[in-house]
Parts: sequence; C-alpha cells; structure tokens
Amino acid sequence: MDRKITFYVTRHGETMYNILNKVQGWSDTPLTPRGIKIARLLGKGLKNIYFVAAYSSDSGRAVETAEIILNESGNKQIKLYRDKRLREWGFGSLEGESNKNFLNIILQEMPDVSIAQLNYNLPQISEVVVRSDTIAWAEDFYTIETRLKSVFKNMADTISPSGGGDVLIVTHAFTIKTLIFIFAKHRLNEVTNIENASITKIVYENGNFQISDINNTQYIG
Repeated sequence: MDRKITFYVTRHGETMYNILNKVQGWSDTPLTPRGIKIARLLGKGLKNIYFVAAYSSDSGRAVETAEIILNESGNKQIKLYRDKRLREWGFGSLEGESNKNFLNIILQEMPDVSIAQLNYNLPQISEVVVRSDTIAWAEDFYTIETRLKSVFKNMADTISPSGGGDVLIVTHAFTIKTLIFIFAKHRLNEVTNIENASITKIVYENGNFQISDINNTQYIG
C-alpha cells in the first residue's frame, strides 16, 4: 500500500555568487560563513523530523547544505543521494552575469510582462535564456520540467510503497519555482524570491503531488 510522503524542499545556504548578485545555475561557488550558519540553523529547526531519505542536486553548494542539515537535525545516519536532475536551471553563457543585467535581458525580451508576473512566465523566461546563450548550454523549459517530474516520480515510486515518510530535498531557487509552477501554479503569487534555507513542502498522497507550504523561513528562527 502506498503511503504519504512529505518532501521538505529547501534552497541551499547563501553562496559567494549570491552575495555578489550573480547568476548561478550549473556554475558553483562555495557557501559563505553566513550560508553555513543558516544551514546549521535550518538543521536545528528540523531536529524533531526523522527523514527516511535525503536527496540533493550534485552541485557542491547543495551537497554541503544537505550534509550540514542532516548532521544538525540528528539525521546524519541517512544516506544522501546526489541527483543531477535536481540541479538549478542551466543558464549557459549567462552564468556569472549580474542579476541586474540578467533581469534587464529578460524584461527587454518580454516587454509586456511585469516583474510581478515573471513567475507565471517561467517557460518564456527559459526561451529568452536559450536565445541569449552563446554557447548552447542553456536548458529549455521542457527539459527542466521533464527532469524534475522524473526525479519526483522516481522518489515517490521508491519511497511510498516502502512506508512513506519525510524526505529532505536540497536544491535551488529557480528549480523550486519550477516545482511550484508544475504542482501549484496558482500559488506562484505567494513568492517573489526563494530564500536560502527556506522550506517548501510538497506532499505526495494517492498518486498526487500538492504544495502545502511555500518559502517558509520559520525553521531557521
């Protein structure tokens, strides 16, 4: 019999590129001292939750954050699975671009869309990224959506028949926005930025995924 799963999906701790306000997708920079601290705080905030599994993207910042959370929450015995399907969007040649310039590129190509509406237009943003990428490494939205649906289906198919439970996922900001777009598009108005070490809960039950909490920072105090 399939059992309920609650995925605790968090964004990695603050990184060097975060404080430099640079685009960071497949490129990777280390956690800052504040990033390490906030990951520890999240771990302590999750102390009473006993995870049955833990996954992160294969990016160093996500792996380090996950390891800190597992250690601080009393779940260090849980094996961490690294899955590239949980990566951030691949931004191609726009990796390392300033966030300001990146936003200007998007808005210039999408003049009829306000900043407040951007989250509802993730597929169109992805198209702009692909067109602007000079090295042909950027991912289109279909590719991103497909890999995320695939990894969550695989996790559900493995964990639910085995008894379900709570699962830790450490991933990235645009990735989390995409998950909200996939599972609860009508709730995208609840978030502008996905905060470092915030929790978005995705509940799997009776074959369906639902978002129950978005960008919750209460776990870090």
